[in-house]
Amino acid sequence: MHDIEIVPAILRKAFENIREDWNRVVHHASHIQIDVTDGIFAGDGSFRDLLRLKQLPMNDKIELHMMVQSPADYVDDIIDLNPARCVFHIESFLGTNDLPFVYNNIGEDTSAELGIAINPDTPIERLTEYLPLVQYVLFMGYNPGYANQPMHPDVLRKIAAFHTQYPNIRIAVDGHVAKDTIELYAASGASIFCSNTAIFKEGDAGENIRQLALLAHAGRG
Repeated sequence: MHDIEIVPAILRKAFENIREDWNRVVHHASHIQIDVTDGIFAGDGSFRDLLRLKQLPMNDKIELHMMVQSPADYVDDIIDLNPARCVFHIESFLGTNDLPFVYNNIGEDTSAELGIAINPDTPIERLTEYLPLVQYVLFMGYNPGYANQPMHPDVLRKIAAFHTQYPNIRIAVDGHVAKDTIELYAASGASIFCSNTAIFKEGDAGENIRQLALLAHAGRG
C-alpha cells in the first residue's frame, strides 16, 4: 500500500505570490505542486516562467502540474528546471503524437517522477497505452483551471475502478481535496492528495496539512 502524502498546490500569476505560499508550506511537505495554466487549455493564465522557480528555497520539492495546450513547448525548460515531479494532462495531447516525445525526453534528461492527469469526463481507458511511461496517475476532481469547484460526481467511481484494475500504480487526486472529501478519495484508492484552499485559505498551513493527512489515513479504514 502506498504512503499517504499531502501536496500543497499553488496557483498564482505572480512569482512573489508563489514564493509567499511556498514559504508557508516548504517545511511541512515533501512535494509542493505549482500549477501552470496557459489560459487556453485551462484557467485564465498563471505564472509560466518555469526557470525562475529555481529561485525558490528547497526547489528540489517542485512538482509541476502542467495544464497547458502545447506540452512540447515546455520540454526544454522542464529539463533545465529538473523538478521532482511533472504531470501533463492526457487531454493536452489530443490530435497530436507528442505524448511519447514529451515523456521520453523529460524522463531521459531529468530525475523527475512523471505522472499523467485525466479530467473527470475522459474515459480511463485512454490512459492504458501510456501507463508504461509514468509513475503515477493524477485524477482531477473537477475540470482544471479554477479552484473551489464542486467535486465531479463520477470521480470516486473512476478512481476506484482504476485502482482495482491497476493496484500497483500510485493514484494522485487534485480538485476539491478538503476535509470533507479526503476520506472518500482515500477510500477509493488515492494516496497523493493535492490541495489548495483547504491548506492556504485559513488557519495554519502546516496544521491543515497534518489534519488532512490524519483524515486520509482514516479513510483507508
